[in-house]
Amino acid sequence: MQAARLTGWKGQRVVIEAARLLNAGGELGNCVIVMAGDAQGRDGYRAELESLIRAGGLEDRVRLVGHVGDMPAAFALAHIAVVASTEPEAFGRTATEAQVMACPVIATDLGAPPETVLWDPRSPDGTTGWLVPPGDAKALAGALAEGLTLPPAHRAAMGQRARTHVLASFSLDAMRLATLAVYDSLLGTDLAVRFSGS
Repeated sequence: MQAARLTGWKGQRVVIEAARLLNAGGELGNCVIVMAGDAQGRDGYRAELESLIRAGGLEDRVRLVGHVGDMPAAFALAHIAVVASTEPEAFGRTATEAQVMACPVIATDLGAPPETVLWDPRSPDGTTGWLVPPGDAKALAGALAEGLTLPPAHRAAMGQRARTHVLASFSLDAMRLATLAVYDSLLGTDLAVRFSGS
């Protein structure tokens, strides 16, 4: 699942090329790539994506589904979420929203995702997803192949780590306390302690 408005810097072209590479190598299995998001008037871009899907023979493998009203349910049903942005995102909620629904994430290694997606190939038991270079369809295809072939129990464990990580680090309460801690360091106060309930 890629949840992003249809615009070039969100990386839909890269996702389609990754799907084409996987399909050509027989590695896509019975998976379908769902691209959720509106064109918001960029009908020419949507038409370009549809053309790339047809040219890659991916009509049954990549679906542009438009707006999805219940993203928590969509992420809960997805095996993997993809954040393929080719330009840095200030925060980009998609990576955290997917993880809080216990969905592992493949994201590009720029902007905020390296802070929200835990990835260390030397220690896979601590990961919540994968980071790939932006615009690199081959690397994205490799991460997708790895994620889609994980045994269900391993993918579920990664999803649970993702959920735990996001709830501990990026909940509204966690962000409030982190902000108060910055004030405390500047002002010599103990606001974070007083408002943490400790």
